[in-house]
Amino acid sequence: MKNYIFLVALIPSIVFAHEPYVAPLAFFTENTQIPVISGYAEVPFASEYALKDVVFHITQPDQSQTTVTPNTQLKSATVFDLALKLDGTYYISSKVSYPLQYALYNKEWKIFYDTTEGKEKSIAERDYVIPGDFKKTPQLKNVTREWSIETYLSKNKLTEVKEKIDFPLQVKFSSHPNNIKAGHPVSLAVSKNNKLLSKAEIVIREKGQSEQNTKTVLTDFKGRANLTFPAAGQYLLEITETQNPKAEPVNQYYKIISLSVN
Repeated sequence: MKNYIFLVALIPSIVFAHEPYVAPLAFFTENTQIPVISGYAEVPFASEYALKDVVFHITQPDQSQTTVTPNTQLKSATVFDLALKLDGTYYISSKVSYPLQYALYNKEWKIFYDTTEGKEKSIAERDYVIPGDFKKTPQLKNVTREWSIETYLSKNKLTEVKEKIDFPLQVKFSSHPNNIKAGHPVSLAVSKNNKLLSKAEIVIREKGQSEQNTKTVLTDFKGRANLTFPAAGQYLLEITETQNPKAEPVNQYYKIISLSVN
Protein backbone atom coordinates (compact mmCIF):
# COMPACT_ATOMS: atom_id res chain seq x y z
CA MET A 1 0.00 0.00 0.00
CA LYS A 2 1.39 3.39 -0.93
CA ASN A 3 1.55 6.29 1.49
CA TYR A 4 -1.76 7.98 2.06
CA ILE A 5 -2.93 10.89 4.15
CA PHE A 6 -4.85 10.06 7.26
CA LEU A 7 -6.02 12.98 9.37
CA VAL A 8 -6.51 11.88 12.96
CA ALA A 9 -9.69 13.52 14.22
CA LEU A 10 -8.33 14.02 17.73
CA ILE A 11 -5.28 15.91 16.50
CA PRO A 12 -6.29 18.39 13.79
CA SER A 13 -3.81 19.95 11.36
CA ILE A 14 -1.34 17.03 11.55
CA VAL A 15 -0.84 14.48 8.77
CA PHE A 16 -0.13 10.81 9.49
CA ALA A 17 0.48 7.81 7.21
CA HIS A 18 -1.40 5.39 9.46
CA GLU A 19 -3.59 2.39 8.70
CA PRO A 20 -6.03 0.34 10.79
CA TYR A 21 -5.51 -3.27 11.84
CA VAL A 22 -6.78 -5.84 14.32
CA ALA A 23 -4.85 -8.73 15.92
CA PRO A 24 -5.19 -11.02 18.95
CA LEU A 25 -2.51 -11.04 21.62
CA ALA A 26 -1.75 -14.62 20.51
CA PHE A 27 -2.86 -16.29 17.28
CA PHE A 28 -2.86 -19.83 18.75
CA THR A 29 -3.86 -20.38 22.37
CA GLU A 30 -5.35 -22.66 25.00
CA ASN A 31 -6.90 -19.71 26.87
CA THR A 32 -10.58 -19.37 27.72
CA GLN A 33 -10.37 -15.69 26.73
CA ILE A 34 -7.81 -13.41 25.11
CA PRO A 35 -7.29 -9.68 24.46
CA VAL A 36 -7.77 -8.40 20.92
CA ILE A 37 -5.99 -5.16 19.99
CA SER A 38 -6.79 -2.80 17.13
CA GLY A 39 -5.96 0.74 16.15
CA TYR A 40 -4.26 2.99 13.63
CA ALA A 41 -0.55 2.28 13.27
CA GLU A 42 2.24 3.64 11.11
CA VAL A 43 4.48 0.68 12.03
CA PRO A 44 2.73 -2.73 11.87
CA PHE A 45 1.21 -3.88 15.18
CA ALA A 46 2.31 -0.70 17.02
CA SER A 47 -1.08 0.96 17.53
CA GLU A 48 -0.88 4.70 18.12
CA TYR A 49 -4.51 5.81 17.90
CA ALA A 50 -7.68 3.97 18.90
CA LEU A 51 -10.50 3.10 16.53
CA LYS A 52 -13.71 4.93 17.43
CA ASP A 53 -17.29 3.69 17.18
CA VAL A 54 -16.23 0.37 15.69
CA VAL A 55 -18.09 -2.96 15.77
CA PHE A 56 -16.24 -6.25 15.41
CA HIS A 57 -17.83 -9.32 13.85
CA ILE A 58 -16.78 -12.68 15.24
CA THR A 59 -17.31 -15.91 13.31
CA GLN A 60 -16.89 -18.73 15.81
CA PRO A 61 -15.62 -22.28 15.08
CA ASP A 62 -19.21 -23.57 14.72
CA GLN A 63 -19.84 -20.76 12.13
CA SER A 64 -22.20 -18.89 14.45
CA GLN A 65 -21.69 -15.15 14.55
CA THR A 66 -21.53 -12.58 17.33
CA THR A 67 -20.54 -8.92 17.52
CA VAL A 68 -18.39 -6.98 19.96
CA THR A 69 -18.56 -3.22 20.49
CA PRO A 70 -15.45 -2.28 22.48
CA ASN A 71 -15.84 0.12 25.36
CA THR A 72 -12.28 1.34 25.79
CA GLN A 73 -11.08 4.63 27.20
CA LEU A 74 -7.58 4.25 25.76
CA LYS A 75 -6.32 6.81 23.25
CA SER A 76 -3.58 4.61 21.82
CA ALA A 77 -5.56 1.45 20.99
CA THR A 78 -8.95 -0.23 21.00
CA VAL A 79 -8.92 -3.36 23.16
CA PHE A 80 -11.55 -5.96 24.00
CA ASP A 81 -11.68 -9.43 25.57
CA LEU A 82 -12.76 -12.26 23.31
CA ALA A 83 -14.33 -15.25 25.08
CA LEU A 84 -13.14 -18.57 23.64
CA LYS A 85 -15.78 -21.11 24.62
CA LEU A 86 -15.19 -23.41 21.65
CA ASP A 87 -12.11 -25.12 20.28
CA GLY A 88 -11.21 -24.14 16.74
CA THR A 89 -10.60 -21.03 14.65
CA TYR A 90 -12.23 -17.66 15.25
CA TYR A 91 -12.44 -15.11 12.41
CA ILE A 92 -12.41 -11.49 13.59
CA SER A 93 -13.30 -8.61 11.26
CA SER A 94 -14.54 -5.06 11.06
CA LYS A 95 -14.82 -2.19 8.59
CA VAL A 96 -13.36 1.30 8.89
CA SER A 97 -13.76 4.16 6.42
CA TYR A 98 -12.49 7.68 5.89
CA PRO A 99 -13.36 10.43 3.35
CA LEU A 100 -10.63 11.70 1.04
CA GLN A 101 -10.34 14.43 -1.55
CA TYR A 102 -8.33 14.25 -4.78
CA ALA A 103 -7.13 16.99 -7.11
CA LEU A 104 -5.73 16.76 -10.64
CA TYR A 105 -2.09 17.88 -10.71
CA ASN A 106 0.08 17.57 -13.85
CA LYS A 107 -2.48 15.16 -15.36
CA GLU A 108 -2.37 12.86 -12.32
CA TRP A 109 -4.88 12.58 -9.48
CA LYS A 110 -3.31 13.11 -6.06
CA ILE A 111 -4.74 13.22 -2.55
CA PHE A 112 -5.53 16.83 -1.64
CA TYR A 113 -4.80 18.03 1.87
CA ASP A 114 -6.16 21.43 2.82
CA THR A 115 -3.26 22.89 4.77
CA THR A 116 -1.27 26.10 4.59
CA GLU A 117 2.10 26.23 2.90
CA GLY A 118 5.27 26.52 4.96
CA LYS A 119 5.60 23.27 6.91
CA GLU A 120 5.22 20.87 4.00
CA LYS A 121 7.99 19.23 1.98
CA SER A 122 8.40 20.21 -1.65
CA ILE A 123 5.97 18.63 -4.11
CA ALA A 124 8.79 16.38 -5.41
CA GLU A 125 9.15 14.84 -1.91
CA ARG A 126 5.49 13.98 -1.26
CA ASP A 127 2.70 12.09 -2.98
CA TYR A 128 -0.12 14.49 -2.05
CA VAL A 129 -0.93 18.08 -2.93
CA ILE A 130 -1.87 21.20 -0.96
CA PRO A 131 -3.50 24.52 -1.97
CA GLY A 132 -0.11 26.17 -2.42
CA ASP A 133 0.68 23.78 -5.28
CA PHE A 134 -2.01 25.41 -7.45
CA LYS A 135 -2.28 28.84 -9.09
CA LYS A 136 -6.05 28.72 -8.68
CA THR A 137 -8.45 26.69 -6.57
CA PRO A 138 -8.50 23.14 -7.95
CA GLN A 139 -11.61 21.13 -8.65
CA LEU A 140 -11.83 18.39 -6.03
CA LYS A 141 -13.10 14.83 -6.27
CA ASN A 142 -14.59 13.30 -3.11
CA VAL A 143 -14.06 9.58 -2.51
CA THR A 144 -14.24 7.19 0.42
CA ARG A 145 -11.44 4.83 1.41
CA GLU A 146 -12.81 1.75 3.17
CA TRP A 147 -10.75 -0.88 4.94
CA SER A 148 -11.74 -4.37 5.98
CA ILE A 149 -9.50 -5.35 8.90
CA GLU A 150 -9.33 -9.07 9.64
CA THR A 151 -7.47 -11.71 11.63
CA TYR A 152 -7.65 -15.35 12.68
CA LEU A 153 -7.30 -16.90 16.13
CA SER A 154 -7.26 -20.65 16.85
CA LYS A 155 -7.92 -22.31 20.19
CA ASN A 156 -6.33 -25.77 20.57
CA LYS A 157 -6.95 -26.77 16.93
CA LEU A 158 -7.44 -25.44 13.41
CA THR A 159 -10.91 -25.48 11.86
CA GLU A 160 -12.31 -24.22 8.56
CA VAL A 161 -12.60 -20.47 8.10
CA LYS A 162 -15.46 -18.97 6.07
CA GLU A 163 -15.34 -15.28 5.22
CA LYS A 164 -18.74 -13.75 5.95
CA ILE A 165 -18.04 -10.03 6.01
CA ASP A 166 -19.92 -7.95 3.41
CA PHE A 167 -17.00 -6.37 1.51
CA PRO A 168 -16.17 -6.10 -2.23
CA LEU A 169 -12.71 -7.71 -1.92
CA GLN A 170 -12.41 -11.39 -1.03
CA VAL A 171 -9.25 -13.42 -0.33
CA LYS A 172 -8.79 -17.19 -0.13
CA PHE A 173 -5.66 -18.90 1.19
CA SER A 174 -4.39 -22.21 -0.19
CA SER A 175 -3.68 -23.33 3.39
CA HIS A 176 -5.15 -22.46 6.77
CA PRO A 177 -4.18 -18.85 7.68
CA ASN A 178 -2.93 -20.04 11.08
CA ASN A 179 -0.79 -22.78 9.56
CA ILE A 180 1.49 -20.80 7.25
CA LYS A 181 5.15 -21.80 7.49
CA ALA A 182 8.16 -19.54 6.95
CA GLY A 183 9.98 -20.37 3.74
CA HIS A 184 7.03 -22.34 2.33
CA PRO A 185 4.98 -20.69 -0.44
CA VAL A 186 1.30 -20.05 0.10
CA SER A 187 -1.12 -19.14 -2.68
CA LEU A 188 -3.72 -16.37 -2.43
CA ALA A 189 -6.74 -15.92 -4.69
CA VAL A 190 -8.09 -12.35 -4.78
CA SER A 191 -11.49 -11.46 -6.17
CA LYS A 192 -13.76 -8.43 -6.28
CA ASN A 193 -17.49 -8.93 -6.13
CA ASN A 194 -16.83 -12.66 -6.66
CA LYS A 195 -14.83 -12.10 -9.87
CA LEU A 196 -11.11 -12.94 -9.93
CA LEU A 197 -9.04 -9.75 -9.77
CA SER A 198 -5.86 -9.53 -11.81
CA LYS A 199 -3.09 -7.09 -10.90
CA ALA A 200 -4.36 -6.75 -7.34
CA GLU A 201 -1.61 -5.32 -5.17
CA ILE A 202 -0.52 -7.39 -2.15
CA VAL A 203 1.89 -5.66 0.21
CA ILE A 204 3.66 -7.74 2.86
CA ARG A 205 4.77 -5.94 6.03
CA GLU A 206 6.51 -7.65 8.93
CA LYS A 207 5.96 -6.53 12.52
CA GLY A 208 7.96 -3.37 13.16
CA GLN A 209 8.96 -2.99 9.51
CA SER A 210 9.02 0.45 7.93
CA GLU A 211 6.98 1.14 4.83
CA GLN A 212 10.16 1.64 2.81
CA ASN A 213 11.15 -2.03 3.31
CA THR A 214 7.90 -3.70 2.26
CA LYS A 215 7.52 -6.32 -0.45
CA THR A 216 4.79 -6.00 -3.09
CA VAL A 217 3.35 -8.83 -5.20
CA LEU A 218 0.73 -8.55 -7.96
CA THR A 219 -1.87 -11.19 -8.74
CA ASP A 220 -1.76 -12.81 -12.16
CA PHE A 221 -4.55 -12.84 -14.75
CA LYS A 222 -6.31 -15.55 -12.72
CA GLY A 223 -6.27 -13.42 -9.58
CA ARG A 224 -3.62 -15.57 -7.88
CA ALA A 225 -0.29 -14.81 -6.25
CA ASN A 226 2.30 -16.92 -4.48
CA LEU A 227 3.77 -15.52 -1.27
CA THR A 228 6.73 -16.76 0.76
CA PHE A 229 7.35 -15.32 4.20
CA PRO A 230 11.09 -15.16 4.97
CA ALA A 231 10.89 -15.79 8.72
CA ALA A 232 8.50 -16.71 11.51
CA GLY A 233 6.67 -13.77 13.05
CA GLN A 234 3.68 -11.48 12.67
CA TYR A 235 2.78 -9.94 9.32
CA LEU A 236 0.23 -7.61 7.78
CA LEU A 237 -1.10 -8.33 4.31
CA GLU A 238 -2.49 -5.21 2.63
CA ILE A 239 -4.57 -5.98 -0.45
CA THR A 240 -6.16 -3.55 -2.89
CA GLU A 241 -6.73 -2.88 -6.57
CA THR A 242 -3.87 -1.28 -8.47
CA GLN A 243 -4.73 2.39 -8.87
CA ASN A 244 -4.14 4.35 -12.04
CA PRO A 245 -3.17 7.92 -11.10
CA LYS A 246 -4.37 9.18 -14.47
CA ALA A 247 -7.89 7.77 -14.01
CA GLU A 248 -10.54 9.74 -12.15
CA PRO A 249 -10.63 8.49 -8.51
CA VAL A 250 -13.44 6.24 -7.30
CA ASN A 251 -14.16 4.75 -3.89
CA GLN A 252 -11.25 2.60 -2.75
CA TYR A 253 -11.28 -0.74 -0.93
CA TYR A 254 -8.43 -2.18 1.11
CA LYS A 255 -8.26 -5.48 2.96
CA ILE A 256 -5.75 -5.66 5.83
CA ILE A 257 -5.14 -9.11 7.27
CA SER A 258 -3.05 -9.84 10.38
CA LEU A 259 -1.22 -13.16 10.30
CA SER A 260 1.16 -15.19 12.41
CA VAL A 261 3.71 -17.22 10.43
CA ASN A 262 5.26 -20.26 12.13
